[in-house]
Amino acid sequence: MTGASVDEVVEEPAPETVARLVRAVLLKSLLEILILCLVLGIAGFKYFNPTIRGEITQADAVSVRGWVANPLAPHDPVQLELAIDGRPTAIMTALEVPPEHAASALLRRGQHSFEFSFQRLPAGTHSVQVYAVQTTPGRTLSLVPITRRSETFTVSPGR
Repeated sequence: MTGASVDEVVEEPAPETVARLVRAVLLKSLLEILILCLVLGIAGFKYFNPTIRGEITQADAVSVRGWVANPLAPHDPVQLELAIDGRPTAIMTALEVPPEHAASALLRRGQHSFEFSFQRLPAGTHSVQVYAVQTTPGRTLSLVPITRRSETFTVSPGR
């Protein structure tokens, strides 16, 4: 059989087989997209979600007090910045209060107390907001308000 040619017969796959392969490829792509969304969601939550929470418990003409907590790192100090009437005024670090020195159970759950003291504000209505200074990978700094709204109060003239 020298010089004879062999014709190969290539059969097309059955339509059901093609449909199953297409469904399998689409399902695989969908699963890859879901996994990618999950990974990006976790990374976004960890690095960009403002999980830091807090409360301004007192604001007056000479001080602002409250607490702050970071559930992702409850025992780490939290750097804070105070803004009075929209202007940055002071920076401090809220350190964890050791449980044996905590005045209440509130402080034993990773919530750090803070107090900003400053010169007496002039008479009038003022707003204060406390921001947590957060660092993300790449050393980008962002200010995250610890409360949803700023605290507003009025200083009376005189004394």
